[in-house]
Amino acid sequence: MRTTGRTFLAATAVALALTATGCGSKGADGNAAPNRSDNGGGSSAAATEGAALTPAALLKLVGDKTSAAKSAKVELVTEIGGAKNEMKGAIAWDHGMRGQLTGSLGGAMGASIAKSGGDGSFTARYLADEMYVNMGDAMAAQLGGAHWIKYNYADLAKLMGPSGESLKKQLQTADPIASVRALIASGKINQAGTETVNGTPTTKYTGDVTAEDLAGQVLAQGLTQEQVDGLKQQFAAAGVTSDHIEVWITADDLLAKKVEQLQMKAGLFTATGFYSDYGTQVETSAPQASDTVDFTELMNGAKTGS
Repeated sequence: MRTTGRTFLAATAVALALTATGCGSKGADGNAAPNRSDNGGGSSAAATEGAALTPAALLKLVGDKTSAAKSAKVELVTEIGGAKNEMKGAIAWDHGMRGQLTGSLGGAMGASIAKSGGDGSFTARYLADEMYVNMGDAMAAQLGGAHWIKYNYADLAKLMGPSGESLKKQLQTADPIASVRALIASGKINQAGTETVNGTPTTKYTGDVTAEDLAGQVLAQGLTQEQVDGLKQQFAAAGVTSDHIEVWITADDLLAKKVEQLQMKAGLFTATGFYSDYGTQVETSAPQASDTVDFTELMNGAKTGS
């Protein structure tokens, strides 16, 4: 159980990181601004209002409309050091993040699960204050038959320190456009032409956000200055100095794709998210208590060797 508990911890941290990357936090007030009136032609601000809207103003509009959509289907991929992790499903963000995503873990984490008889795949359910992860029958056999591991966000925050507290805030007040807001805050946005994303014409925007800017975004989430300072120290220890962000915007002023790249000591970290079917219905609930084990119980068992 000692090894199993630690494996679960690592796998869940990846799942959380993937989701947080794909569904970042709202602004300090947590509210979306009113949408612009439709121009009657159905075309985007990027195509028809370029003279009237700066890139920052357009992205503000995109953030408002994406946030107000309240739900979407998503596909998320992260890559670092040759390890690739993937998730897909549907999420809602009208009252914190809710939804269910299925995925697979690569690299060392996938290999660790394989040693326990799993194939690296998992299902994650997200509720307002906790998430549940199911890694299949082989892992359940090591947990007395329980398939789902419950992770309370407050417990994860304690474990992960300043970055955990930030992640907790993001999961509790989530929508997909934290990167858009970070670009606006940076004041350094470049229009980079047009591309087709999953069959949909889009306009691409890029920019670079410094670690200081990232910390400022976290401060706006309601963290204390002490927590933000701790997060800056974690950035420095990991070798993170900036975040390169690329976003693709549809003719309806909605986010279709985003890519974030951070150069770290461990290698280049790349997170890619695809978003579609805004307004899709999302229903999720906690698994049965009889089929659930709490993450803290696993870690207590790991510490005692039980």
